[in-house]
Amino acid sequence: MRGFVLLMLAVVGLGFTEYVYADEPKGADIEFVEKVVDLGLLARDDDKQHLRLSFSNTGDVPLVITEVRTSCSCTTVKYDRKPVMPGQSGVLNITVDPKKAPKGNFYRVLQVHSTAQSGVQNITLKAEIE
Repeated sequence: MRGFVLLMLAVVGLGFTEYVYADEPKGADIEFVEKVVDLGLLARDDDKQHLRLSFSNTGDVPLVITEVRTSCSCTTVKYDRKPVMPGQSGVLNITVDPKKAPKGNFYRVLQVHSTAQSGVQNITLKAEIE
């Protein structure tokens, strides 16, 4: 009888442990539709180029974009600072001003800082400015 009681306590204890740890969140994660955006051929007197770059929260807790750093004053980024829930999507609104960009091959990196476990994500913008 005593062995049966100990066996039942062990089974219940293991089941409880699995229950507690099975639902523990793993964190937020971010996935972009594209990581390299080719703007093609642009003239210096062209209008500003407006892009919408989508991303998804593939994690299991809310994701927050905390900062987006650009490598040039010719590029600006606007984004919503509200949390993106698991399974939901968000957008980075990117503006590139060819008038402020140097002529020739154009490569600029956006550093996307967020609460994602994967850390800082780099997005590359490229173009040919004539």
